[in-house]
Amino acid sequence: MKITSACEEFLSHCRVGKNLSEHTLRAYNIDLNEFSAFCTQTTAIADCDRHILRNYLTYLFDKKNLKETSIKRRMACLKAMFHWLESEELLANNPFHKFKAPIKLPKRLPRSLAAHELRSLLTAPLAELGIKTPGEVESITGNLSRKQFNHITCLLTVELLFYTGMRIGELTQILLSDIDLQDSIIKITGKGNRERRVFINDSELTRLIEVYIHLRPQYNPKDKHLFITTHGNPASPQFLRKLIARSAEQASMERHITPHMLRHSTATHLLEAGVDIRHVQKLLGHNSISTTEIYTQVSDNSLKEVICKGHPRRKVLRE
Repeated sequence: MKITSACEEFLSHCRVGKNLSEHTLRAYNIDLNEFSAFCTQTTAIADCDRHILRNYLTYLFDKKNLKETSIKRRMACLKAMFHWLESEELLANNPFHKFKAPIKLPKRLPRSLAAHELRSLLTAPLAELGIKTPGEVESITGNLSRKQFNHITCLLTVELLFYTGMRIGELTQILLSDIDLQDSIIKITGKGNRERRVFINDSELTRLIEVYIHLRPQYNPKDKHLFITTHGNPASPQFLRKLIARSAEQASMERHITPHMLRHSTATHLLEAGVDIRHVQKLLGHNSISTTEIYTQVSDNSLKEVICKGHPRRKVLRE
């Protein structure tokens, strides 16, 4: 079997057998195409050995100058494919068997937003709509302009991302049938098709969702997704990212704001408020609590700052 055929079959398995998201499939396709080009398309998958893997690593580091995180992702994609080929008995010898090439990732703390930044991001679409609180959205009567509808879409996007800590891809997958406002529950489909529930225990946010659901038929009464564009299509992650970035610019925010920063902010602010880390883990849909623990480092930084400013040591010694 040629390497190109192996990649195609693996991608088909990921699409049909594992039902991976389009975002993940695109990333896998890019990674596998790059490996195929490195090996040449006529290379047989059985000829891929540890020597080729090591050369590919060197190529990614030295020729492509990729970051450690990108290289780790590409190697993880390859490892998954070879493991699947082996399990399907399409490959006798897996080159990743006992293959060791640890990639040390730089330690980076999650980028979260401070309280004043969150306020700026949340109030920007309100200012564009000429209102002061999300509860006043329902006061906007008549047919909305496309610009107004996009501002409301942006407002609800930011509110839900921060309140629930969900990923932007999870947000765009929400269907109207996933929402139960009577019990204040939204069903989320996360990574690996794992389902979880988030609770909307905020009357103002609940009302904003109700208003949005009432307004969206103006552009598409039939689509089942919660978020839609003014062209009547389901809103993509890229579309919502642009709305958030544009809102941040209108709020004159100094740094580039991404949806994932809102997820980081949810975890950080909840932990700083004393919420149990296991509850935060469940809210974010982390499979392992070690993933959630990285946010405790951010909280420790905040603790350090507070102690440095307010510790009574100097006052005690002066007295």
